[in-house]
Amino acid sequence: MLPWQDYLRYRVSPLLPNELRHGEVVRIVESLRAIRPDALQVSCLGESVEGREISLLTLGSGSRKVLAWSQMHGDEPTHTAALLDLINFLQRAPEHPTAESILAGCTLHMIVMLNPDGAEAFTRRNAQHIDVNRDALHLQTPEGRILRDAVNSLRPGYALNLHNQRPRTTVGQSQQVASFSVLVPPIDEAQSVTDVTRRAKQLASCVARAVADRCPGQVSRYKADYMPRCFGEWVQQQGVVTVTIEAGGWSSVDAGPLVQLHFFGLVAGLESIATEELLEADPGEYDALPETGEHDLFDSLLRNVLVLSGLKHQPFRTDLSVNFRQIGSTGREGAIVDLGDLHVTNGKTLIDGSELTCLPGRIVWRPEVSPSRLPDWKQRERMFGIGVTTVLGQIDLAEPEEIEVFAELRKQESLPINVGFLIRLNQWSDEMRDQLLYAVSLGVLGVVDEDLPTEARHYLQWFGVAAVSEAVLRANDAEFATLQQCAEQTRMSAQRLGLVGRGAIRLGAAADLVLVKCPPTAGTNTAFRESNLQQVVVGGNVAFDRGKLLDSLPGVLLTSRLARS
Repeated sequence: MLPWQDYLRYRVSPLLPNELRHGEVVRIVESLRAIRPDALQVSCLGESVEGREISLLTLGSGSRKVLAWSQMHGDEPTHTAALLDLINFLQRAPEHPTAESILAGCTLHMIVMLNPDGAEAFTRRNAQHIDVNRDALHLQTPEGRILRDAVNSLRPGYALNLHNQRPRTTVGQSQQVASFSVLVPPIDEAQSVTDVTRRAKQLASCVARAVADRCPGQVSRYKADYMPRCFGEWVQQQGVVTVTIEAGGWSSVDAGPLVQLHFFGLVAGLESIATEELLEADPGEYDALPETGEHDLFDSLLRNVLVLSGLKHQPFRTDLSVNFRQIGSTGREGAIVDLGDLHVTNGKTLIDGSELTCLPGRIVWRPEVSPSRLPDWKQRERMFGIGVTTVLGQIDLAEPEEIEVFAELRKQESLPINVGFLIRLNQWSDEMRDQLLYAVSLGVLGVVDEDLPTEARHYLQWFGVAAVSEAVLRANDAEFATLQQCAEQTRMSAQRLGLVGRGAIRLGAAADLVLVKCPPTAGTNTAFRESNLQQVVVGGNVAFDRGKLLDSLPGVLLTSRLARS
């Protein structure tokens, strides 16, 4: 078997599989074919709805024919990445004992990215908005017809149906994320056992056993009923030994090891087919695998915390969960996804909130901050130290170069802290008007009301841009404000500036949070400055922990709804 650490020598897939698009796959395949042109055959099977070529890749000369297909759901890219890495391994190291065994024992047919239109838009369905994996019977999609024709013409003995499941799915009731799940698609409602399904269970057992040590407690049997419209069931019914493999999530935010795990799962499965090792496997191992669970694992979970929502509610104690919208080497844009009794599940990051009070991260006005003068390390340390998660700066239209810097900031995916900008304008001319309209189109949050020319007010009214006084902007800076007052003032600041989904603790809101310890006698009437600040969370990431500023970029640039894309 290939050593685990050797994988990186053969990886050609991108660090983030979500970034794979059809053009990149074509480019990688061409480079892989060039390694040994006679060994890797590439043939066109047809085109997608939008005209993207769908190809069949063939390697090996063995008598056991295997058909594998990936990404029939466009937003499920893990196995596309794993197949590209697998092909690279087989092309570059054909003399390796594992590769030699696979190439001699199998003829491997692969449809890498069956749904390229869905992949291009990173959406489950194809360009007709049809789920290709519900089209095995009616064949309304060209992608479904291509797969069915491939099965009928190639007549494989084995099939690998490669998918992604929800990355937060758990294994049974274990509160562990399901990283690797297998399914033997049933041939009927009664889940009848035949020679074909029995052998499929043996293959699934080999694959699951091969990866179990690399993700203890994270291998499961995918829970699914008989679905006659799906290709896994249809292919199994044709007498092809079929196993569905589902890539799930990972125990940390970094999902990089997931491709490696599934690469080794594919290698193990193919080697067991090539050597017929699977015939010695116990199908009961598959049946004994725990099923995937009913509850999702959150990216972060705050248990039993006292919440000051900022919504004029009385404080209440609850569990609070956060998930990231984007997951890469770090999570980004975390949002509150559930509140209430969440004891039946867990979080990848778990915080005991039993002695903590949680309130929305503060929004403060700092006119010295501009697009070219963002808060430095010391300034952020002071801001986080008083619970700030969002700083409002200004763009003086007398300095037009600041608008261009602001335009460049929009291209950055992350910043050290959430930042938004208001325009300062105290004189009027045609040039100033044009600059104002340009800044509005870029997404400034508003305009400082002081000394604002009357002509400018007309334009602001037309576009619905807020004119906010400095007194209002400074209201959330009150030195002796209580925790409750801070929470309510933060909500009002966000509301005045049109910051939808910010400034309060509610479902769907950005996870910009402050965690403090209150003296038992004072509770939420404690002045913020007298509370014991524990953590500041920006976009679901801890940015400040017990007086220590963490070296991270959890923030985003806040822009208005008028910002052009």
